[in-house]
Amino acid sequence: MFKLMGKREIGQLTLLDLVVSVLMAEIAAMAIDNLNRPIHEVLLAIGLLGALQFTSAFITLRFKKVREIIDGKPSILIHQGRIDLDEMRRQRYTFDDLMLQLRANNISSIFEVEYAILESNGQLSSFKRDDMSFCPLPIITSGGLEKENLLKIQKTKEWVEEELEKQGIFEIKEVYYAAYDGKELHFLTRESLNMKEKKRH
Repeated sequence: MFKLMGKREIGQLTLLDLVVSVLMAEIAAMAIDNLNRPIHEVLLAIGLLGALQFTSAFITLRFKKVREIIDGKPSILIHQGRIDLDEMRRQRYTFDDLMLQLRANNISSIFEVEYAILESNGQLSSFKRDDMSFCPLPIITSGGLEKENLLKIQKTKEWVEEELEKQGIFEIKEVYYAAYDGKELHFLTRESLNMKEKKRH
């Protein structure tokens, strides 16, 4: 039955695919646990779940609106290099989640990203900026210092504070994200992100 349902990896399963797969496994486990249950009842239940999945797959292939309701639709988290905090909150997607998936795509910093799209299956598709030739090392994330990265670049907290003060920022917690490219400290402040949100509203 699983082979008939198609060759998708676990990370590519839709919500309905996952639910059907778990239910099938549960029914099979119950059948093994209770040998007195007629086998045709078990096969019928599994067959009905398979039919539900086949029907859903057929309908979602034909109708986009239904596909968006059942499978969901992609969400743009970074647009033209700018993080969309509103969309991240709607998707209950944290900054740590974003950085984790960017690193999985061999991207060390959000400053390298032009677009990042959260797909309906939970995977992140990211597209690098053409003008980025460096790989900045994260120094501040969510208002907190990355001390291990500071040691790697042989810099101190005082150096970070001095660099921020040059830009009129007097507290590290005012910075949402900062990265060092070997020459310069690039950063995003909480205020600048909030300003972008206000403009959209």
